[in-house]
Amino acid sequence: MKREKNVFHLVGVLCLAVALQFFPASTWAETNVFPIVNQQSTYTVTGNIVDGKGEPIIGANVVLKGSATGVVTDVDGNFSMSVSGNDVLMVSYIGYNSLEIPVKGQKSLNIVMKENVESLDEIVVIGYGTMKKKDLTGSVSAIKADEITAFAVSNPIQALQGRVPGVVLSQNTGDPSGDYSIRIRGVNSIKGDNAPLYIIDGIPASTSSVNTYDIESMEILKDASATAIYGSRGANGVVMITTKKGKTGKTTVSYDFEYGFQKQIKKLDLMNAREWGRFYNEYLVNADILSEAPFSEADIAAMGKGVDWQSEVFQNAPISNHNINVSGGTDNVRYFISGSAMMKDGLIHNSSYDKYNLRSSLDLKMSKMVSASLNMGYSLINQMNQSDGGGNGGSSMIGATYSAAPVFYPYDENGDYKDLRSWYSWSSHEIKNPICMAYESTYKTVTNLTNINAAINFQPVKGLSVKATFGLEGSDSRYDAYTTKKYIYQNNSASVNHKRSTNVINEDIVNYDFTVNKIHSFNLMGGFTYQQNVYKSIAASGNTFLSDVQQTNNLSSAGTVNTPSTSYSKWALMSYLGRINYSFNGKYLVTASFRADGSSRYSEGSRWGYFPSGALAWRISEEPFMKQFDKVTNLKLRLGYGRTGSSAIDPYMTQNLLNTGKTATGSDNVPYYAPSSTFPEDLKWETTSQWDIGADLGLFNQRLRFTADYYYKKTTDLLNTVSLPSSSGYSSTVRNIGSMSNRGVELLVEADVVQKKDFGFTLQFNIAHNKNRVEELADGDDILGTTYSNYGSGSITIIREGEPLGAFYVYKDAELDEKGSLSYVDMNGDGQYTDTEDRYIAGSPFPDFTYGLNCGFRYKNWDFNFFLQGSQGNDVFNLSEMRNYSYGQGMNIERKVYYESWREGQDNSHVHYPKIEAVGSLKYSDRFIENGSYLRLKNVSLAYNFPCEKWSTRNWLSGIRVFVSAQNWLTFTKYNGVDPEVSSKASDVNAGIDHLTYPNSKTISMGLSVKF
Repeated sequence: MKREKNVFHLVGVLCLAVALQFFPASTWAETNVFPIVNQQSTYTVTGNIVDGKGEPIIGANVVLKGSATGVVTDVDGNFSMSVSGNDVLMVSYIGYNSLEIPVKGQKSLNIVMKENVESLDEIVVIGYGTMKKKDLTGSVSAIKADEITAFAVSNPIQALQGRVPGVVLSQNTGDPSGDYSIRIRGVNSIKGDNAPLYIIDGIPASTSSVNTYDIESMEILKDASATAIYGSRGANGVVMITTKKGKTGKTTVSYDFEYGFQKQIKKLDLMNAREWGRFYNEYLVNADILSEAPFSEADIAAMGKGVDWQSEVFQNAPISNHNINVSGGTDNVRYFISGSAMMKDGLIHNSSYDKYNLRSSLDLKMSKMVSASLNMGYSLINQMNQSDGGGNGGSSMIGATYSAAPVFYPYDENGDYKDLRSWYSWSSHEIKNPICMAYESTYKTVTNLTNINAAINFQPVKGLSVKATFGLEGSDSRYDAYTTKKYIYQNNSASVNHKRSTNVINEDIVNYDFTVNKIHSFNLMGGFTYQQNVYKSIAASGNTFLSDVQQTNNLSSAGTVNTPSTSYSKWALMSYLGRINYSFNGKYLVTASFRADGSSRYSEGSRWGYFPSGALAWRISEEPFMKQFDKVTNLKLRLGYGRTGSSAIDPYMTQNLLNTGKTATGSDNVPYYAPSSTFPEDLKWETTSQWDIGADLGLFNQRLRFTADYYYKKTTDLLNTVSLPSSSGYSSTVRNIGSMSNRGVELLVEADVVQKKDFGFTLQFNIAHNKNRVEELADGDDILGTTYSNYGSGSITIIREGEPLGAFYVYKDAELDEKGSLSYVDMNGDGQYTDTEDRYIAGSPFPDFTYGLNCGFRYKNWDFNFFLQGSQGNDVFNLSEMRNYSYGQGMNIERKVYYESWREGQDNSHVHYPKIEAVGSLKYSDRFIENGSYLRLKNVSLAYNFPCEKWSTRNWLSGIRVFVSAQNWLTFTKYNGVDPEVSSKASDVNAGIDHLTYPNSKTISMGLSVKF
C-alpha cells in the first residue's frame, strides 16, 4: 500500500503537468502578474538549415530562447517564425551540435549544422575546477548523462563497468541493495579501504544519495597528477559526479518510468529426491555405516522428484523506478527539482530495497560580481535483508537452500515449519529450514540521508573568482533484527542498532585566470578545506519475549536483556592546497599542484602529510609541421607524476585506549577500566607515488579517437594489524609493515563510425592490464588471510613478498588414488601435510586484463545499444564446491557428483569426484581453484523516440521515448559456480572466494520517458 501511494503521487504530479500544457496561452496572459514592458515590434524571419554537405535537415527544432515558441523545419529544411530584432534562435537536431543564432534584425538566415562529434573544447570537471578537454595533462575519463541513462541501471556506479579502462567493478553480492566494489588501477592498501573518493558537486559524499537520472556527468580521475589535489584521499582515484542544474529558458518537465523483473543468473543443478536416495544408499554401504541400503526401490520411486528448494526460496523479483524533474530559469535565477522512487524486491522472499530521493538545485546571479548556489538532497532507504551468515554454510539462508535434502517439504502435516536437522541416526545434518528463516527472521534497516551544499562566488575583476562552499552530509540509520516465536531454532529475539553520522566541510577556493601576450595562459588556484566527522551508535538486544506483537519496540519486556553498548568517534582533516596550470600557445601544457593534509587520526609528530604532483603535455597537432597531416585533429603526449596518501587507521588508533567492563565482587558487579591496546609505534601515512605516460590521438575531425596510458605506482608504509607476543599483555597492534606496487597499461578506442541524418553507429572499446605485487613486508614474514572453518580448515589466501595481494595459498591436489580417495602432494617429502611446508601459490583473484565493448546504433527514430564486458585471467576459489564432498552430512549436493564419482569396476579415467564414502580430511587445495574468466552481455536495449514535432504544433511535448532493456542476460564462462563475478568477502585480501553468497540477478525491463 505504501508503494502504491508513492506511485499515485508521482503519477498525479505528472498528470497535473500534462494538463497545464493544454490551457490556452491567453488564459495565463490574462492573469499574468508580471507586466510586459518594452514590447518591441515583431516581424517574420525565414531560414534554411542544412548539414555540412548542403543537405537539408528535416525536423530540426527552432525555438526562441527563453520562451516556448518554436517551429520545426520542413522537407526542404525551411522554416519561418515571428521574431523581434533582439531575439536569439536555439537550433537543435539529434546527431548535430546545437546552435544559438542572434537574429539582429535579419529577415533571412542560412544555417549550417555540424555533426555532433566529440569536441576538444568540451569542459570536464577536475578537482576544484574545470578545464577544456584539450588542455588536460592528466588521465581523466568522462561519462555523460546520455551514456548513464542509455541502459536502465539502478546504481549510477554501474555505468562505469567496462566503459572506463583501468576501472574494475564487481558486484560482490546480489543483495537488492546492489552495492558495488570499485577499484581504479588496482589495490593500494591492506588494511584500508581501496574504494575511490566520491565527489558530488564538489563535496565528498556518498553515492547512495544520488539518483541516476539526476546526474549530468561523471569524471574519473585516475593518475596521481589529477588526484594529488585530494591528497590523503586520492590514492584510490577520484570519481567526480556533477548533478543536473536548471537552464535558462522555458520550464521543462521530464518523467521517467521503468518496470521489470529479476531472476537468478544460474541455478545449481542439484540432485532430485530419487537421485538423493540412490546416492545415500551407496554412501551408507560403502562407508560401512549400514550393512544394507536403507531405501528400497519402492521407497525411491515414491520419493519422486521431491522438493526443489531453489524454487521455494528464490523468486522472480519485480523492480520499478519512477523519476520526475522540473527545471528552468532566467538569466538570473535557474532551478532544478527532482523526485524519484525505486522499489526493488530481492531474489529471496521477504527481502527488498526501496529508495526515495528528493533533490533541488538553485543558482542565483545576484549581480555582475556575485552569484550563489544551493543544492539540497534527501534520501530515504528502506532495506529488508536476509541473513547470509557471512557465507557460512548451513547457517546462511543461501547455504540452507542449496543443502536442504529434496525428500522433505517446508511444512509438516500440521502446517508448521519442519525441522530439517538430524532426520536419521546416520546423519550429521544441521541444515535449517530456509523458508522458516525467510519469514520468521527479519533484518530491516531504515536510513535517512541528508545533503546540503551551499556556495557563494565572488568575481571582483575579470578572471578572478573567490568561492566559499559549505557542505553538510548527515546519515541516520536504524537496524532492527527480529526472530519470531515460530522460528524453530532459538527463542524469539530482538536487537536494535541506531547509528548517526554527521559530516561537515568548508572549502574556500580562489581561482585566477589570465593571459600574457595572448600566448601565455595561466590558471592559479589556491584554497583551504576543513572537514569534520562525528559518529555515534547505540545497540541493545534481548530474547525470550512472551509475544511477537511489539518485536523490537519494547526490549525491556525480554526475558533476558543483554547489556547495551554505545560508541562514539570524531575525526577532522584540515588541508591547504594549490595548483598552477600553464599553456604556451595551446601547445605546451604544464600542471603543478601541492596539498598538505593534517589529520587528527595520527599522533602529533606525524599529523601532516604532503602531496605534490606535476604533469607536462605536448599538443603535437598544434605544431606547424603537423598541418600537412590534415586528418590528424589532435595528437597529445602526456607525462605526469604525483604523490597521494591514505589514512587507513581508526580515529583513536595512535592513542592508548582503555576498555570498560564489570567484575563480580561479592554480590555486586563493579565497573573497571583496563588498557585495551598498546601504544603503536609512530605511524606514518600510507603514501602512493605514481608515474603516468599517456597519448591522445584524434583523427577525421575527432570521429576516431585513441587514448593510451602506461602507469606505475608504488605504495609505501603499508599499514596493517600485527600480532604481539602474549608477554606484552596485548594481542595485536597496528604498524607500517611494507610496500606494494601496481603497474599497467590502458587503451581506449572511440569511433563515430557513421553519423547520417537517418543512421548512426558509434563504437567504444577499451582494454586494461594491471599487475599487482607485494614488494616488501616487515622481516619478510608472510601474512595469512581470513581463516575459514567450513569443510576444510585454515586460511585460503596469503600476503607474500613477490606475489599479488591475497594470492591463493593451498595444497596441491594429487588426483584420486587407486582406491578412489583424495590425495595431496607432499611438497617437502616428509610424509606429513603441514600448512607452512606443503602449500603453494596456486592462483590470484585479480584478472590479467579487463575489457569492454559498447556499440550504439540509430536508425531514424530507433536506438539500439549493447554492451559487452569481460574479465580474463582471474581465478576463483570455489569454496561452495566443497559442499559436494561432504557426503556424511546427508545434505543435497550437485547432480554431477552422483554421475562423476569413482566406482570399483568401471573406467575411472575421466571421473572427478572420489568414491562415495567417507572423504576423510578435506583440505583447501587447487582442486577448488577455477578459471573465473568471463564475457558477459552486460546490457542491451532497444528504444523508439516518437516524432513529437509532428504531433505538437504548440511545442508543448518535446519527447517521448519507450524502451526495453536487459542486463546480465548472457554469460560465457568456464566457471562451474553460480557466477564468476563473485567475492564472499569485501576485503581485497580475501577476494575471489565463492562461498554461498547471495546470487546476482539478470533483469529485463521496459520503460517510458516523457519530456514537456
